[in-house]
Amino acid sequence: MATASRQAALDSVVRLVADLYVVDATYQSGSEYVLALRSRFARTKSLELLRDRLNSAGYTYRISEQDESITLQVDPKRKLRIPRLNIIMFALTIVSIYIVPVFFRHVVYLPAGEAWDVTLTDLARGAGLEFAAAIVSILLVHEMGHFIASRRRDIVTSWPFFIPAPNIIGTFGAVIKSKSPFWNRRDLIEVGAAGPIAGWIVAIGWLLFGLVNSRVVPVDSLVGPELAMTFSLRGESLLIQGLIPWLVGSAPEGYAYVFSEAAFAGWVGLLVTAINMLPIGQLDGGHICYGLFGRDIQRKLGWAALIMLLILGYYSMIWWLFAVLGLVVGVKHPPTLNDKFPVSRAAQTMGIVALVILVLSFTPIPFPTPW
Repeated sequence: MATASRQAALDSVVRLVADLYVVDATYQSGSEYVLALRSRFARTKSLELLRDRLNSAGYTYRISEQDESITLQVDPKRKLRIPRLNIIMFALTIVSIYIVPVFFRHVVYLPAGEAWDVTLTDLARGAGLEFAAAIVSILLVHEMGHFIASRRRDIVTSWPFFIPAPNIIGTFGAVIKSKSPFWNRRDLIEVGAAGPIAGWIVAIGWLLFGLVNSRVVPVDSLVGPELAMTFSLRGESLLIQGLIPWLVGSAPEGYAYVFSEAAFAGWVGLLVTAINMLPIGQLDGGHICYGLFGRDIQRKLGWAALIMLLILGYYSMIWWLFAVLGLVVGVKHPPTLNDKFPVSRAAQTMGIVALVILVLSFTPIPFPTPW
């Protein structure tokens, strides 16, 4: 058993370098593995990528250069080192998610100075805490789903990088950067689907909890911060259209739904999950569709999704922004190192579940255009 474990650890190290270097020999020296390497590509760039991967993966290592050969000594016991910048940005994002949305609820009807004073009063009364806890948990579980699935398949990624923002939810979300290629389509599906599935489950939990505490009120009675938490069923996702009448009740003509903070956070979680699941480029949906259906179908689905966003942008301008971003990052998904590697049934199931989540959660008109 110990021998099998040591071999698995060595295989992980070899896989980490094999696309950059020819591995001429491997042997064990004490508790370390030693690899004799020859560069496949530009030596300086390969060394830069190798160091970045080893650091991100948490390995302790030494590199020795001798003429054309490189000797890599690696301690196979990886350490979880979270970079200081990631910790700082996570803390700033928590603060932003806590404060900024409360401010936005007031600034829509008050001058900025008065809105800030009212915001401080509301924060002292506990406003924003439920929303912040919900959004942070949804984003964190989503990104850690990607991170853990990547570690399981020996794909090196950065730690989640959270981004604070001056918008109605206080963040632009979080990103994880891949530091090594995807080895095959199975891994692509598992890593792509793990985040949305995990985050969606948390979002549903907050949504159900929040809808129980949401209300149906006359539109004429809506004032102040309630306006920012007001919803109707027009243009909503299939899930929202099914859950709201069941948990909150019907809203006759002249009435609207006022969401609690938890319900609004759950709604945002569904929206963010669906956006990530669009089959465009290197979004989660692009990973999954490429893994399930291959290059040609993913490309066609990506362009179809882009055209759909352009059309929906007439009703909700936010989709034009994402259509532009889709064009910038690219509609096509790059190939894996081995597209012919068989996709396991478990990976196929994960991919299909993620696509069902997209269908149930996609909100055609999240923020209606006022025309």
